[in-house]
Amino acid sequence: MKFDFITDEKFRSLLERDFEEMTKCLETKSSKSVLILTGSIIEAVLTDYFLNFPPEKHTEKKILGLDLYKLIELAKENELISQSTKELSTVLKNYRNLIHPGREIRKNETFDFDTAVVAKSLLNIIIKEIKENYLNNIGYSATDLISKLQNDAISQTIFEKLLLKVHKSEKSKLFSILIDNELDSSPFSNEIQNPKKYINILKSQIDREVVEVQLKKLINKIETGEQWEVIAYYDLLHPEINYLSEDEIELVLLYILNAFTVSANDNDQITRFNRLNLFSSFGTHLTTESIKMEFLKLICQLVKNYELDTYEYFTAYDQLINSVSTDKKEKIKEYVLNNVNSYFHKPFYEKYDDGDFLPF
Repeated sequence: MKFDFITDEKFRSLLERDFEEMTKCLETKSSKSVLILTGSIIEAVLTDYFLNFPPEKHTEKKILGLDLYKLIELAKENELISQSTKELSTVLKNYRNLIHPGREIRKNETFDFDTAVVAKSLLNIIIKEIKENYLNNIGYSATDLISKLQNDAISQTIFEKLLLKVHKSEKSKLFSILIDNELDSSPFSNEIQNPKKYINILKSQIDREVVEVQLKKLINKIETGEQWEVIAYYDLLHPEINYLSEDEIELVLLYILNAFTVSANDNDQITRFNRLNLFSSFGTHLTTESIKMEFLKLICQLVKNYELDTYEYFTAYDQLINSVSTDKKEKIKEYVLNNVNSYFHKPFYEKYDDGDFLPF
């Protein structure tokens, strides 16, 4: 079973894992395990629903304090489940007692395999009914908006208006789908024009944790992926890089700076990074000696290679030095003069200082 209506990826994967385990327990007739897992899953799904759509006078703290039976009663009161479903749920009323053998004995809890089968059926019913209510409450779904953006170019201009009719949980899904769409290199992918624009709009409307999940994927791509994937993630998420730990920030910046330095002899790449304004993303992160040295190494490489083509190298240099404070700009130039042969730096600064490199 797919819990695709659950927004949080980690929470969703845990529920899917527990459901799979519960199904295996049912096959082996492990009745106690089935009852414990079934009760736990239903409690988690109902809690998640009410946190997203809190009933009147129910704070987050109050919802988190409800046990399974009270959650089921609340679900019935809000017409999420039927009376027959509520009555069926009595098989799980005391499922937590089964976790502690002493309480199981004291409470004289009894169960058999038939009880476990009923519990599994109850789980299927409640998930089906909760999922239907999710869909009724969220307005447009993430899938609806993706389809609209792919097939109706005019709708792109009213994206922010459409978001007013999208629940926060679906905005989180939409954010992840758009990032996946941007990184989909398949020739058969149904591309959305400029998904970065929509991703940036969504950032202020979703929880920080959703962005952090994607930042962790950036780290993973550095460790196991390809260079183009890392740069694509960095382009989308570098304004939020401070959400990472100091060590993770250093890892990301060292990788990106090194990749840019390696690409410094490729005018097409320099042009692309310029248009994305990526050279301007480093200045506020020059916090360690390693990052500073890679930053200076990149600048020196641009000065050495500028004559390979036109003003794109000056534009890249301009973005880099304008990303730092004024007092550091002269120090950067001094470093270049001391570490780059005058054959390269003299004509570079002559053109840069008088503006001869400008394309007009």
